[in-house]
Amino acid sequence: MREYREGLPAQSAPPPPASAVAYSATNPFINSLGMKFVPVPGTEILMCIHETRKADYVAWAAESSLAGGAWRDVNKDGVPISTGDDHPVVNVKWDATNNFCAWLSKKEGKTYRLPTDREWSMAVGAGSDEKWTSSTTPEAMGQVRIDEYPWGKQWPPPRGVANLGDTATRNELPAYGGATDYTDGFATTAPVMSFKPNKLGIFDLPGNASEWVEDWYNASQQGHTI
Repeated sequence: MREYREGLPAQSAPPPPASAVAYSATNPFINSLGMKFVPVPGTEILMCIHETRKADYVAWAAESSLAGGAWRDVNKDGVPISTGDDHPVVNVKWDATNNFCAWLSKKEGKTYRLPTDREWSMAVGAGSDEKWTSSTTPEAMGQVRIDEYPWGKQWPPPRGVANLGDTATRNELPAYGGATDYTDGFATTAPVMSFKPNKLGIFDLPGNASEWVEDWYNASQQGHTI
């Protein structure tokens, strides 16, 4: 899960013109939880540079029962997942992610929400290839072949590019498999920002944890997508 804000942050005084606020990878907007946001070209959003950490989610869970509890101690076949406060929070339902965004919006007086699938693609760098229209759905985009990974066309990936299912995963969680020709050293999740960011300064778009987007999966509004 990753949270997003539309537009510029609210100011305690009248905000300056948009052109006067040059947010970037080197000058991010930072909220009260210490989450850093940068603009995504081709969209009107600022995007958090890292996944929502357990520490971020704990701040909400301390104030609301809507956070649930399934995220607290997660494991697969006895192997702990998301073990530290700096790991991405996992095992969170779509409704809970939106409730978290609503809580953060109220707390800060700014608008936080999940990204759309198109905004996610723009952050990754595949948005222009997908040719979205007003009626396009994530289901339709799943049928579009993009001959490139977030890090490029190379497989196996360059060393240290992302936290992916790898040889460590195969060793500790054999039932779930993993690549035989890539090793990142983490069988499950890694602390956010453990690997290199993309050119926008955003971390962990490939791998680490699946992340919800705002859209319905298809035109019949059956389910959501990650």
